[in-house]
Amino acid sequence: MGLQGINTAYWFERASSVLIGGVSSQFRYWGENDTIVIDHGEAGHLIDMDGNRYIDYQLGFGPIILGHGDEKVAAAVADAASSGASFAMTQRREIEAAEKVMEALGWADGMRFTNTGTEATMHAIRLARGFTGRDVVVKFEGQYHGVHDYVMFSTAEAPPDALGSRYSPVPLQSSSGIPDSIRTYIRTLPFNDLELAERMFQDEGNRIAAVIVEPMLGNAFGLMPEDGYLDGLRRLCDESGAVLIFDEVKTGFRIALGGANEYFGVTPDIGTYAKALGNGFPVAAIATRGELIEGWRKGGIAQAGTYSGNAVAAAAAAATIDQLSTGEPLARVEKVGQALMEGLDGILSERSVEGKLTGHPSMFSIYLGEGEPKEFRDASGHDNELYEDVCFRMIKKGVMPCPDALEPWFVCAAHTDEDVATSLQVFEESLTEALADR
Repeated sequence: MGLQGINTAYWFERASSVLIGGVSSQFRYWGENDTIVIDHGEAGHLIDMDGNRYIDYQLGFGPIILGHGDEKVAAAVADAASSGASFAMTQRREIEAAEKVMEALGWADGMRFTNTGTEATMHAIRLARGFTGRDVVVKFEGQYHGVHDYVMFSTAEAPPDALGSRYSPVPLQSSSGIPDSIRTYIRTLPFNDLELAERMFQDEGNRIAAVIVEPMLGNAFGLMPEDGYLDGLRRLCDESGAVLIFDEVKTGFRIALGGANEYFGVTPDIGTYAKALGNGFPVAAIATRGELIEGWRKGGIAQAGTYSGNAVAAAAAAATIDQLSTGEPLARVEKVGQALMEGLDGILSERSVEGKLTGHPSMFSIYLGEGEPKEFRDASGHDNELYEDVCFRMIKKGVMPCPDALEPWFVCAAHTDEDVATSLQVFEESLTEALADR
C-alpha cells in the first residue's frame, strides 16, 4: 500500500494528465502510488489532499526557515502584489530588500537579484569567467549547483564508484543533453582534500577561472568542511587569481544570518543565495566584492532577468531578513535541530545501529554506516535500503524527512518541542520495525 489516500490519488491522477509525471521537478516524484499531493502548509507541518498532517523536515528542500505561511511574510507579499509586481525599471522594494541583504551578509560590495539558485550560480560562473578571461571551473563531487549545463557533473546522483581515481577524478555527466565539449571546461575534486586541490592548482592554476563550492554539502549528508579547508581554497584562489564562489543557496540565511562567511570565517569573492532568503518565495541573489562588481557595472558580462528583483520576491526577502535579524528564529532553529540530532544519535546507539549524525542543526543528515563520512565517495558505505525503509515508515506515521539520505533534514523556527518528541518517537518505532523485518 502506497502513501496516497483516496483524495491524494485522485489529485495525482489529475496532475499526471497535465504535468509530465505529475510533477514540475523530477525530485518530487516518488512513484505512482507514493507521490504525495499537498493541499497546504501550516508552520512546521504539511497537510495533504486527504487531510493527513506531516511534520515537515523537507521544507521545500530548504527554503522554509520561519515556517509555512508566516504571517509577516505573507502580509508583505500581499501588500506588494497589490501594487504591481514587475516593472521595466528598478523599484522601491527591490532597493529596500537589497539594503537588508547587504547588511546581513556584511562582506559584499554589491549585489543583484535573480529568481532561482540555478540562475544565481549560472550568473556567478559567467561573471568569474568574464572577469578572469579564463574558462575552467572547479567543482566538488556530490555538490549540486543547479541544473545548468556547466555544473551538472559528479552531482549527488552520481554513483561514487564511477568517479574514477581520487587522484584523477572523472567529471561524470548527470544528464543527457549536455554537449560533451563542456566537460573540457570542468574539473572535479573530492571535498575536504586540500592536497588534491593544491595539486590541481599547481598543474592548471593559470587556466582556472573559479572554484565553486557549497561550504557544506547540501546534497550529500550535510557534510561539513574540515578545519582549514575553506581557508585553503581561499588561499589557492588568491595565489592563482581565480574567483572563489560560495554556493550558499542552501546554507545562506540558514546556518547563520551572514551565512558561511559568518559561520566559517572565510570570505568568498562571489556568494549565491536563494531558498531561505525568501521563506519559500522564488527569490535569489548574487553578491560580490572588489573589482568583480565592475564586470557588471561597466557592462560586457551579461546578466539580466525579467522577474529579477520583482516586488513580490523583494517583499518576501525583506520581511524574512527582518525577522531573522532579531536572532530569535535562528536560535530556535539551532535549539530544535540540536535536540533532534542528539535524540536521533541516542536512538541509533541504543539500537546498536552503526551511524553518524552529520551537518549543522539547521540542516543535518543521518549516515547509516561505519566511521565518519568526510566526502561524497564515503556515501558508498551508507545503508540506503534501511534508511529509505525507515523514512517511508515515518511518513506513514506523519513525520516527513526526505527518503533520500543525501538530502538533509531541514529545521524551521516554527518546529516545536512537541514536534521533536513526536519525531524521535516515530523514528524509534520505524527503525525498530525496519530492523525486525530485515
